[in-house]
Amino acid sequence: GMQGRVVAGGVVTGPRDVFASTADSEIWVVRGDSAVAQRPSAYTRRAFRDAHPLDDVAGLVDNGNGYRILLGPLGIKWTAGDDRTLLPPARVFDTMSTAVVGGVDFSFNKYRVNPGAQPAFTAGADPSANAAPQAFARDGAYSVANFNVENLYDFRDDPFDGCDFVGNTGCPGVSPPFDYVPASQADYDEHLDALAEQVADDLHGPDVLLVQEAEDQDICTVAGASLACGAVDDADGKPDTLQELALRIAASGGPAYDAAYDRDGADDRGIVAAFLYRTDRVELLPAAGPVLGASPTVAYRGAALAYNTDVQNPKALNADLPSDVDTSTGVDGSNVFTRAPQVAHFRVWRNGLDANGVGLGAWIDLYGISNHFSSTPNARVGQRREQAAYVAAIVTALRNANPGVRVDAGGDLNVFPRPDDPLVPASDQLAPLYGIGLENLYDVLRAEVPSAAYTYVFEGQAQVLDHQFVTPRLGDELERARVAHVNADWPADFAGDGARGASDHDPLVARFDLPATLAQLQDLLAYYAAEGLVDARTAGQLRGHLDKAAERLAAGNRTAYRSQLQAFIGQTRDKLGAGVTRPAGAQLIAEAQRLLAA
Repeated sequence: GMQGRVVAGGVVTGPRDVFASTADSEIWVVRGDSAVAQRPSAYTRRAFRDAHPLDDVAGLVDNGNGYRILLGPLGIKWTAGDDRTLLPPARVFDTMSTAVVGGVDFSFNKYRVNPGAQPAFTAGADPSANAAPQAFARDGAYSVANFNVENLYDFRDDPFDGCDFVGNTGCPGVSPPFDYVPASQADYDEHLDALAEQVADDLHGPDVLLVQEAEDQDICTVAGASLACGAVDDADGKPDTLQELALRIAASGGPAYDAAYDRDGADDRGIVAAFLYRTDRVELLPAAGPVLGASPTVAYRGAALAYNTDVQNPKALNADLPSDVDTSTGVDGSNVFTRAPQVAHFRVWRNGLDANGVGLGAWIDLYGISNHFSSTPNARVGQRREQAAYVAAIVTALRNANPGVRVDAGGDLNVFPRPDDPLVPASDQLAPLYGIGLENLYDVLRAEVPSAAYTYVFEGQAQVLDHQFVTPRLGDELERARVAHVNADWPADFAGDGARGASDHDPLVARFDLPATLAQLQDLLAYYAAEGLVDARTAGQLRGHLDKAAERLAAGNRTAYRSQLQAFIGQTRDKLGAGVTRPAGAQLIAEAQRLLAA
């Protein structure tokens, strides 16, 4: 109840947050004369979690960043005579232009100063300009993003779900009120539009998105540029919210996307990990192989769930939680996952697909694993480590079948990367993923752009909950990894900043090389021959040139290797319109020319 004064010049380190159930709001600041606020680079003037290279004190566990100051809502509510009054919409790096005075209280384990008058802020650096993802030439690269879209529920009442909508009776494990459901159709539309703009503009239309927190409802199908919704459950095997998001992305000028998921992976309240993928250059491959087939070779010590034998792409995989797991910090259910990881097998084409679905140019095949681990880094610790171990077992199964496989296992893992840790001694909850030789792209960010190495802001501290772990081949092919800081630093429940603050997580975009190799050219020739675009005789002649090129290259004779590639190009040109269709011939020649230019 004592009066506290916060002087002018304070720098915002945690944006205005809003707790909908009570209309409480909070803003975290640091004193303007503190060492942190005086750093020379604007994007470093904030609190980072302990163990981050830009933390104020070196070391894993130090001062807990106790220099943070929290502004609370009680004073302005009293002054306004309205308990719905909110603090103003401040974003990270804004500066307090006036001092404030208010009563000090302690609630929800936090001390707050509750100003009696609204604080004023001056705009600071734009968080979204901090090492932002960039557009790139897609004929030589592709991108994968992970994105928690924060409670993307629509405003339709699913007749098959008891905890889907306001007024529903509830379902096992979930009781009303459901504060994750949008308040109105307008709120849902605003959420969709902001996410769509971020995907199209800030993320530059990633080829594959690993999505978390989408609603699993499926009572709609795509009809032209909108959804047609009825009373049929599992209408088309795709989540309605992501299909609708895909339509909004296209309407905003972005690329065309399709959605994919295995509904078995949803939790009790109906959120699920899933995928969006660009239909102009990405396709889902047939369900087969060591994981997607009827007999997955995932070696894990808990009994597999029945749906693991489903043959589909994507596919959810899960198991019973072993009885010896430490549950002293809590547990979600009896399975390893409440939201099972989704595994999808994609093919990304260099120059896209034509109107008939025929691929153009070389391609790469990629496994994506979309994950949403149990929440709260210092709770459910034993279970979350098992979740990491299970994902590691999936990746190991894929690598056992193909040591050079490309796998990107990412998403909201709800715990921090090495060396950060919520516990003492360190719990190292993601150790199973590091232990099989996967690279966490956070390490790339930390080394290249430390001030941008975060995806989430909690109680005024920048931290990382969202990750991409990649196999060595993908790590070797990585061109750039960057986070789009379009959400976590921005005020909640504020429409005035456009496509900002649409989620509480920032998406990570990883760009990978789409290489040109002789093996890829050989595969492309075989593909076009199988599609009937190169006749058998011509395919044999062209194959001969490539086989000889491979022999010359293996012998170290690059001059002879190049001569065979030039002969391949010449013969392909001679056969255009006869033994080789012109579109297929153009792609074969272009790939061979890439090899010559290398």
